[in-house]
Amino acid sequence: MSVQVKLNGEPRELPDGARLAQAVAELTALASGVAAAVNGDVVPRAEGELIVGATQEERGPDQTVTAGAVHDLLHDAMSVLPVTSELILAETCAGLRPGTPDNGPIVGRCGPAGLLLATGHYRNGILMSPVTADAVAALLTGRPPAPEWAPFTPERFTGGDGSR
Repeated sequence: MSVQVKLNGEPRELPDGARLAQAVAELTALASGVAAAVNGDVVPRAEGELIVGATQEERGPDQTVTAGAVHDLLHDAMSVLPVTSELILAETCAGLRPGTPDNGPIVGRCGPAGLLLATGHYRNGILMSPVTADAVAALLTGRPPAPEWAPFTPERFTGGDGSR
C-alpha cells in the first residue's frame, strides 16, 4: 500500500507496503508529533493510535458528540493524512473547556479567604499551564504575579478587591 501525507501543503509518499502504524510513526518523525489540520490537530501516539481533534462549539454543558463534528474533524484529518480514511474509529468523546465572557483566563484571589482561582483558559489551558503555575506560585508565596496577569484578575467580573 502506498500512503500519501501532506506536510506544509507538500505531498509526500511513504514507502509502498507501509502499514498504518508505520505511517503514523513516519508522520510523527516528519511533523514532530503534530500536524495542524484546517480546524484541529492530528496527533500520532506511540501505540499507533491517531488522535484527531478538536472542535470548538459553545453549547453550554452539552457533551454530546455530533456526527457533523466527527465528519468535520475526519475530513480535516484526511486533508493532511489521507490514510486516516482507512483507520478504525475507536472512540469519540467530548469535554468541556472552561471559558470566560471576555475569553481571557482568571488568575487571582476571589471569594472566601484564601480562595485562589486559576481557570477560564479555554483551549489554551495546557499551553498556558507553565506561566499560570508561575502566577499561582507567586500568589501563594505572597508575591505579585508577573505584570502581564494584571488584566486577568477576578475583579474584572466582581468589581471587588479580591479579598471578600
